[in-house]
Amino acid sequence: MEKELTTLAAPAATSTNESNAATPQESVNFRKQRWIYGIAGILILGVILGVAWWQSPDFRTYVEDVPPTFYYFLIAGFIFAMIDGAIGMSYGITSTTFSLSMGIPPASASTAVHISEILSCGIAGWMHMRMGNVNKTLFKLLILPGIAGAVIGAYLLSSLEHYAQYTKPVVSLYTLILGTVILMRAINAQRKKHVAKKIKKIGLLGFGGGFIDAIGGGGWGSIVLSSLIAGGRHPRFSLGTVKATRFFIAMLSSLTFVTVLYHVHWDAVLGLVIGSAIASPIAAKVSNKISAKTIMVAVAVIVILASMRSIYMFVLKII
Repeated sequence: MEKELTTLAAPAATSTNESNAATPQESVNFRKQRWIYGIAGILILGVILGVAWWQSPDFRTYVEDVPPTFYYFLIAGFIFAMIDGAIGMSYGITSTTFSLSMGIPPASASTAVHISEILSCGIAGWMHMRMGNVNKTLFKLLILPGIAGAVIGAYLLSSLEHYAQYTKPVVSLYTLILGTVILMRAINAQRKKHVAKKIKKIGLLGFGGGFIDAIGGGGWGSIVLSSLIAGGRHPRFSLGTVKATRFFIAMLSSLTFVTVLYHVHWDAVLGLVIGSAIASPIAAKVSNKISAKTIMVAVAVIVILASMRSIYMFVLKII
């Protein structure tokens, strides 16, 4: 949905900078240079890693000792970041659902998701600020309550890490609800929605969004952005502001998790970080080739089935 909102915002941003717009030929040249530099960078990195593999026994031993779960999360992070680039949402929910299905406790799953989001959210927030898409008043109303909710949620979830067998089905229930919400959005994407009165309790919304986001590993964008737009806020400024605040939510949540947790599953963290970083420059290009509605339906179905499986396994254990 955020991608659609960004598309709606594009004409306004373009109209204010028509005099400085690049010519079609300049745009083509820029895209060619970007691809050339990107491919060259990948080739150079590949050569360096290849030389290190053959010439450095220590590096080879280190790579061979990396747990298999790292590679699983590396691939998963790449796929989930590609999905997020296509529909502008669901990275947190898909990553959390996958982490839980891999046996990662809820707190460690949320840690991995938030750390991997710091860089991408920082870049996105900075770009929105440069484009003038951030409402400063709305930013101030959201940021402090959002951080407070995120820190409290992260602290509580970390404190309950020893009771992961009980918190996991609760988080799975949350992901099941969000998966259902994504499915309903995909089904009703083309329908006109009734616009309610402008939402006024921004601080409460920020606190709740930050708290639930930390507890469930995702939901800041889905909850806060959807509520702001449904409440009559301007889509472009709502999107830009939510993206800008998301960086601070992810950073403070991650810091709390790392500080409080006794053990962090760094294989999951690094896998998601590297996988999503690799996907970031590719996602926007590929996203135009696939229907956003199709991806949303597929994501919703996968999240719902995985969440129901986790809940079912928990029920079997207690029966």
